Amino acid sequence: MMNNPDFSSMTDEQVALWYNDNVIFPDKVRINRYYLHHYSFWTDIKMIFATVLGKRITYGGEEI
Repeated sequence: MMNNPDFSSMTDEQVALWYNDNVIFPDKVRINRYYLHHYSFWTDIKMIFATVLGKRITYGGEEI
């Protein structure tokens, strides 16, 4: 991830694009790669129930 630019000189759209490209997208790729290599039917079921019930579970060493 690159250093934070001077956000005060950027428009809201530029800040949003920078954040998406440097924070959100790399995080999504990391999570998707982990899922690809560690997927499990039972974990998927646990995630569905956690989502419906508004609970958190630990997945990949992170609380989600």
